[in-house]
Amino acid sequence: MAKDYVKQVFSKLREYGYNPDLMKLYVIGGGGCLIKNFAEYDADRVVIIQDICATAKGYEVLALQTLKRTQSRGKAS
Repeated sequence: MAKDYVKQVFSKLREYGYNPDLMKLYVIGGGGCLIKNFAEYDADRVVIIQDICATAKGYEVLALQTLKRTQSRGKAS
């Protein structure tokens, strides 16, 4: 079942324009474990970030950038 699921994931990515011959794919989060263990993929073109907190860390960076931008606009007024 897991192999079928990751095939569906890659199929859906291709529907949205992912071309494994031209693009590098970065997988973040729990899906990376499934892809790593059950998918057939080119390890040179697929990067799996196994940090389970990676998504949260990314949102934290975006939130801090937004906060800084908002604060700097307030000071310029």
